[in-house]
Amino acid sequence: MKLEELEKIIIEYMDSFNTMTLSCVHDGAPWSAPVYYARQGLDLIFFSSSKSAHSQALELNPQAAVSIYDHYQRWQDIRGLQISGQVSALQSLASLTRATKIYLKRHPFAAEFFSNTGFIADLLARRTRVMLYLFKSQAIHYLDNSQGFGVRWRMDVQDGRATGIPVRS
Repeated sequence: MKLEELEKIIIEYMDSFNTMTLSCVHDGAPWSAPVYYARQGLDLIFFSSSKSAHSQALELNPQAAVSIYDHYQRWQDIRGLQISGQVSALQSLASLTRATKIYLKRHPFAAEFFSNTGFIADLLARRTRVMLYLFKSQAIHYLDNSQGFGVRWRMDVQDGRATGIPVRS
């Protein structure tokens, strides 16, 4: 499979869903949390309470994994994304403004967490401890059991863009 073809499949799959399972290590044990996301290139934006278990864990160890998938009745139909990367809280006004616009376009209901100027309101952020995060994808595996049990394609990612040559794994 060519890089452009795999990238197109992955982007269409990401855009078909709105919730991802974010996985990390919390207090030495595996932890996962479902969160809404919006796509920025091949990176993913999400927001959460800075006091949540996953936010606390990611502050200590930014390495994380994400899964995006649908509900399937038969194993032959299973498709999904398994993504490894790093998470960081967005801090700069420019990154917050850009991420907020992308996120609100995808999830308008979240406007109550943001100010009218396009970034998290200081007062609201202090009161609710809501933070915007960026999951920077490093490698994306696309699983497609319709091609055979456990057939996956790996695509490397750098700065939100596909790189290298896809590898079937």
